[in-house]
Amino acid sequence: MDANALVVLSAAGRDSTALSDPAGQAAALVGDHVDAVAASLVEPWLAGGGNILFPGDPGWPTGLAALGPAAPLMLWLRGSLPTQPADGVAIVGSRACTPYGRQAAADLAATAVDVQRWVVSGGAKGIDAAAHEGALAAGGRTVLVAAGGAGRIYPASHRELYINAARTGAVVWEFPATAPLRQAGFLTRNRLIAAMCATTVVAEARERSGALNTARTAADLGRLVLALPGPVTSAASGGCHRAIADGWGQIVLGTDDLRALLATVPA
Repeated sequence: MDANALVVLSAAGRDSTALSDPAGQAAALVGDHVDAVAASLVEPWLAGGGNILFPGDPGWPTGLAALGPAAPLMLWLRGSLPTQPADGVAIVGSRACTPYGRQAAADLAATAVDVQRWVVSGGAKGIDAAAHEGALAAGGRTVLVAAGGAGRIYPASHRELYINAARTGAVVWEFPATAPLRQAGFLTRNRLIAAMCATTVVAEARERSGALNTARTAADLGRLVLALPGPVTSAASGGCHRAIADGWGQIVLGTDDLRALLATVPA
């Protein structure tokens, strides 16, 4: 596979559906400048301490293959990633969370760390941040799957969280630094979180939360999806309750339950 062609296609926002003729498709975008364009994107990233991974490279998360034609062409990252789905637990939820949800996410993350799992989430405010911080506080490794182009920190107030995640685990982007941050990009990155992990836990989510997109994708991939209930009167947990009621999310009753359920996930 022509790595430079993949870099150019990545910069154009493509995924694996573009693999019928990557060299020809890259040339159609930039003419005879494929190698030069690729170098202009890759060299500054590597010089700044970043890494790049292609499918099949050592360190590539094998779970991404489950995405089929929607798999990423490559990954831009700082740090290193868990390679097997059973090594990762995704913990996701709403940005507008309650203190109950925030504490639950942190406690669930600490439990995942205690049973030697990486904690994977999206770096957003609310539940995502609580999950990353809970993993870090427990001395574990966390993976922050970011939207936008490589190196972009969003929200900007999470700069320290990004630094700490990269130091212990990884921060990963699907596209190079030139890629803009678009609203649709958050849903796009959710599929990576879902595919990278054998287990996804929804700690707290409203019925219209984007976290349910991650969890629904995980369920469609045949992964274990767990949902933590809250008070039946709490709209903040409405998405968790709906996942449980509709049968695609399995109820998880706290940290002891999570520990027991993770023991059933095959390597």
